[in-house]
Amino acid sequence: MKSLILYDSMGGNTALVAETIEKALGARAMATDLVKVDKDLDIDVFDYDLVFIGSPVIDWLPTKPLMDFVKRKMKAYARQGVVKPSSPLLPGKFGVSFGTFAGPHIGEKEALPMTMWLNSFLEHLGYAALDQWLVVGRHHHNKEINLSGRLGNIEDRPNAADLAVVEHKVGGLVDSLSAWCA
Repeated sequence: MKSLILYDSMGGNTALVAETIEKALGARAMATDLVKVDKDLDIDVFDYDLVFIGSPVIDWLPTKPLMDFVKRKMKAYARQGVVKPSSPLLPGKFGVSFGTFAGPHIGEKEALPMTMWLNSFLEHLGYAALDQWLVVGRHHHNKEINLSGRLGNIEDRPNAADLAVVEHKVGGLVDSLSAWCA
């Protein structure tokens, strides 16, 4: 099973999560590509069986570079006839969306639309979107939010405990897929 971790990161929080996913996949000897999106990225998502796609939350959505990539790929795949009506599931294709958020307003609820948007992309391609993972990260532009937001003190987030949860989730996911796909 070949995996892709496609992400964008602005302050480093999401990069830490993406690198943790890569480390956990590597520990299970999975072939993995870790790719930070940019405006010129041309990668075929269908080359991968397991896709992790993630971003920091910006106004309830992914970053503009990641959204632009998704829109570009959707148009290209539609032109190629790969995106099918009713989005039938493709055997052996799975995905997980992930994101980081600082929670200056309403916390995790504010992040859910972003991961749902990314899961919709995966599902339109025929991937089974298995989960959406959200991780608290420090706010890089407003120290007050780090200390007094709804989530309490998030200065050191994502921390070792947060990243250990991500590693555990990756392990459980890979073990489940290995058993299910055997």
